[in-house]
Formats: sequence, structure tokens, C-alpha cells
Amino acid sequence: MTDEKGLQEKMIVYRTLESRLEALMKQREFINSKLMEIISTIVSIDEIEKNKDGALFRLGGEAYVEGKMNNKKNILVEIGAGVILEKSIKESKEILNERKIELENTFKELQNNITQLSTVLNQLGPEINELIQESQKSSG
Repeated sequence: MTDEKGLQEKMIVYRTLESRLEALMKQREFINSKLMEIISTIVSIDEIEKNKDGALFRLGGEAYVEGKMNNKKNILVEIGAGVILEKSIKESKEILNERKIELENTFKELQNNITQLSTVLNQLGPEINELIQESQKSSG
């Protein structure tokens, strides 16, 4: 009876860790997407600085429109909580680079947590299988 209780407890722990792992992997995917978006934005700002005639502006998906900017000195940048301010190109890139570093650090932390959880799950899986086999032998 004690082995059965231990098996149930380990299975609950295993399922809980599995759910946590899945949530972390979704979070990592979201962070990676935001990171790629910021990198793309920084590259676009660099292109705007270089190109005097015009630039391609992303509409979304894989669609772009060619246009010219009347003001190449300032850019509207979201600084957080949906607040958008007009900043110089230099300040805008600094804000985006800081955000990029924060996201990279978060991504690394998530990756470490995913690795740790995966290790625990890989150790727990065989233990559960062994307990299941023992339970089947004793009840059979």
C-alpha cells in the first residue's frame, strides 16, 4: 500500500513538472519572438539612418511599403505599459538594446529552468516505471 501511495505521489509530481515545463517552453517561445522583433526593429532603424532616399516599412506578415520619412531625427518608441514617447534615434536604439539585453537574460534563465526540469523529469520517469512494474508484480 505504501508503494502505491509513493507511486501516486511521484506521478502527481511528474505531471505537475510536465505542466510547468510546457508553460516554460511557451514562455521561451514568446520571449524569443519578442527578441527577434526587437532585433528586426534595431536593424530597421539602422537602415533608416543609412538610407537618405526612402525605406521599406513593414505592414505586417510579409508585406512592405516603400516610403519616406519627413523626420529622421526622432522615432516614437514604446517605453512600457503602452506608453509611447518621441525619442531621438540614439535614445530609441538605447531603449531597444536595453530591452534586448533583458530579453536575452530572461531567455537564458528560462532555458536553464527548462534544462533543470527536463533533468528531473528524466530521472523521475524511470523511477515511476520501476514502481509500476513492482506494483504489477505484487498485485499479479
